[in-house]
Amino acid sequence: MAERKRSNDGTQETEKFVSDTEMPSQGGRAGGDLQKDVGTQDAERRAEKGDDGVTRVTGEDKRNHGEAS
Repeated sequence: MAERKRSNDGTQETEKFVSDTEMPSQGGRAGGDLQKDVGTQDAERRAEKGDDGVTRVTGEDKRNHGEAS
């Protein structure tokens, strides 16, 4: 873990960057058609090629779902 540095003026800046809103536990296939399709593309690629890379939403994916790219 990174070493923490204390500020010289005693201010706590953590509160500026951390919110109290709850975060989802995972993305998975829940969330919409675009996310489901990209997740499915990723699963298919991993099954066929065994590739562990990152799958990102492309402009083509957005256009296929009616979003601006």
